[in-house]
Amino acid sequence: MKIARRLLLIALLVTATGLRAGPPIDRFFTASDGVKLHYLEAGSGEMTLVFIPGWLMPAGIFDKQIEELSRAHRVIVLDPRGQGLSKAPPHKLDAISRVRDIDELLTQAQVRDHVLIGWSLGVMEVLEYSVRHQRDTLRAMVLIDNSIGMGRPPVSAPGKPQRPLQPEEFRAYVKRFAAGMFKTPPPTGWLEAIEASATQLPPKAAWALLNKPYHRDFYKKAALQAQLPIWYAVTPRFEEQSVELLQNQPRASATVFEQAGHALFADSADRFNQSLQKFLERLR
Repeated sequence: MKIARRLLLIALLVTATGLRAGPPIDRFFTASDGVKLHYLEAGSGEMTLVFIPGWLMPAGIFDKQIEELSRAHRVIVLDPRGQGLSKAPPHKLDAISRVRDIDELLTQAQVRDHVLIGWSLGVMEVLEYSVRHQRDTLRAMVLIDNSIGMGRPPVSAPGKPQRPLQPEEFRAYVKRFAAGMFKTPPPTGWLEAIEASATQLPPKAAWALLNKPYHRDFYKKAALQAQLPIWYAVTPRFEEQSVELLQNQPRASATVFEQAGHALFADSADRFNQSLQKFLERLR
């Protein structure tokens, strides 16, 4: 079953990312604790854009960014441990290990000047990275659609279960969760790829990934004390937090994507990519 699911995931990712002249390269490395991790790489350039997907999501979710942005930059997208084609037993899924993986990825891929781009759970991991592992070659951070500890705590998404789920219940929840991230239908194969990635972990382990070990003030402090540019790209749910960020972080900018779902970089891909390009131009 595990082999079949892995083959399905590979096939679906190829389907979802195969409509480009130069598809990304699959690469693997072994983390310091022995976990085998996967990432996608495409393009070249002086600046490397390093994407960190959200909760349970595969690297291929950033297909439209890989395709467009790799024309001018080196683009790397990590499959966080336990997601996509990256493996990990439940006892090695803690937040510290996942953040350390980002640092080890940069070493393994020989990344120099770079921008870290985190989406959803990846926002928390990028902010934690900026506190614990920040390198001199980190030029900026992009934080996509999650709380950064400012304003009022966001209300939990409707329909989020309040108890541990059995495998079949969890699979049904993942289907709803994946479909609900988009306001426009995603390309063929995306929802199946997301489900294959999201359901490879036991439900209890998957749910535990959302239990961050720090108070929300940790992330607020990380964002406000960062000595580098930040672009906060959000849906209206986090607009209040974007206002507070702009009022208190002189190097921050923000964009609200009113017509997009949580996967705003897919729903509004052209606008997102163009806005990111403009942000990158200001780093020169």
